[in-house]
Amino acid sequence: MDKYTELYAWIWKSFGRETFSLDRLRATFPTSQAPKVAHDLIKRGYLRQAGRGIYEAVEPSDFMEKITAREADLGLAEKSGKVYAFCGSTAVSMWTDGYYWTGFTIGYRPIHLTIRKKDSTFWKRFLRKAGIKFAFEGESKTLFGEVFVLHPRERFGCEEKEGLKVIPLDEAVQFCLKHELVYEPALEYLDQKYHIGYGHREHMI
Repeated sequence: MDKYTELYAWIWKSFGRETFSLDRLRATFPTSQAPKVAHDLIKRGYLRQAGRGIYEAVEPSDFMEKITAREADLGLAEKSGKVYAFCGSTAVSMWTDGYYWTGFTIGYRPIHLTIRKKDSTFWKRFLRKAGIKFAFEGESKTLFGEVFVLHPRERFGCEEKEGLKVIPLDEAVQFCLKHELVYEPALEYLDQKYHIGYGHREHMI
């Protein structure tokens, strides 16, 4: 367990909803760096400032809601300065203007990103520095919350959509057709907007 998470638990156990000063914090948890500790806890979302030199612990339910409500910053990929393209279910959501988004659960929301294979090490360092959870395609690890799933490729195409790079429309369509039972609503939307021939294909069948 992270030391700040454990300290937060003890602060909540000690003070509950009561406000407290730095002196009271020192008296309860012996430390010579009370201001820094309080600053770090505020930065991590465990405490909030209730007044000048006065603090209060964030309610556990509020803290959990803040974490789970946080949405991934897709613009982070653009800030990397590297070649990339959102792919898979993420690309489908982008091409459908957010109309259709699937491939996630209540506890796991993957953001699929194609990267150049030679840039794999860079992306690991970049995402770690940004504090973003990530995993490589097919990697065996426990995944939860917002996770960037990296798909290394030797080469790939991309198009720009609303300031971000995404796999070309025809590749997104092929992905949908490969999983047609799940992505039929997306295909219908794309057919209406881009005339991909999906409705005609159904009529011919």
